[in-house]
Amino acid sequence: MKFEEYLHKHRDSVYDKICEYLPSKEPKEHYKMVREYVDRKGKYTRPIFLVLWTELHGGDPKKAILPATAMQASQDWILIHDDIEDGNKIRRDEPTAWVKYGINYAINAGDALHMIMWKIVHDAVNHLGDTIGKRYYDKFYNMLIVTAEGQYLDLHLAHDVKDITKFTLEDYYKSIHGKSGYYSVYGPMQMGAIIAGKDDAYVNRIKEYGELIGNAFQLKDDILDCTATEEVLGKTHGNDVYENVKTAILWHFVKNASKPDLEKVKEIYTKERDEKSPEEVQEVLDLFNRYGSITYAKELVDKLAKDALTKFEEVSKDIPESDLKETARDAIRKMAERRK
Repeated sequence: MKFEEYLHKHRDSVYDKICEYLPSKEPKEHYKMVREYVDRKGKYTRPIFLVLWTELHGGDPKKAILPATAMQASQDWILIHDDIEDGNKIRRDEPTAWVKYGINYAINAGDALHMIMWKIVHDAVNHLGDTIGKRYYDKFYNMLIVTAEGQYLDLHLAHDVKDITKFTLEDYYKSIHGKSGYYSVYGPMQMGAIIAGKDDAYVNRIKEYGELIGNAFQLKDDILDCTATEEVLGKTHGNDVYENVKTAILWHFVKNASKPDLEKVKEIYTKERDEKSPEEVQEVLDLFNRYGSITYAKELVDKLAKDALTKFEEVSKDIPESDLKETARDAIRKMAERRK
């Protein structure tokens, strides 16, 4: 089974379970805002990683639905807040919550969904039982704390490091670890293995391939930000340039650009978002392409995806071959091959 098929098999179960936790009461306008991103639905890769990695390790996928629901609820409230922090105006093909309702209402809606998420987590812990439930809770909590650290590093690089020549590739990988490696990939996978009853030594090894594919996932996101249209992305094209985000693509450009081109891009990156014209942003993207910086990122993605699959085979060598294991391989490949 392809990962896309597996995802669609379980996606509605997660969505329906989230809806069970969303109040239908006054003030109705407030709860309409709370469920804004829930009803738009996302790709659901994170919660379905949790379900798949539960089943891959011999667990009951039905037992994973409630923990997966908490995973998806976390993404929906985090995105409401992220869109405000990043100034993003499009999310899942529609205006972002803060654009639609205003910043204050959007923050409050995100806060409410955050509170609802912890109720789901509480029920998931009880559902899983004392031992497994505690391990799941500890992993979930740690993953979210590290995600906030990653967001801080991302914001720090974007807003405090004004000079684009003053950040390193190591800075980039540190900033994406929480949001792309841990949160988007190996955290959900680890929680799935925990639910299936795997011990901590094995669970920790999932990071060996999960972090690689998480890095590939973020690099591909950076590439798409430069190359895909807003219609395909479902969010603002060139947003990383608008927001002064420090990416591996930018790092490569800085290392290879002529002095005039470097100075031109430095000047654009020192401007605030609203001071940049679409033409300036496109000029930066064209320079990234001209200097092979996007190609550099594509080659990194290919290598990381290949290395991740190699590590997956090593870590999961004791899992018998099955259609399910091939689905897991396809899931890893799809993270690097995605087009939106």
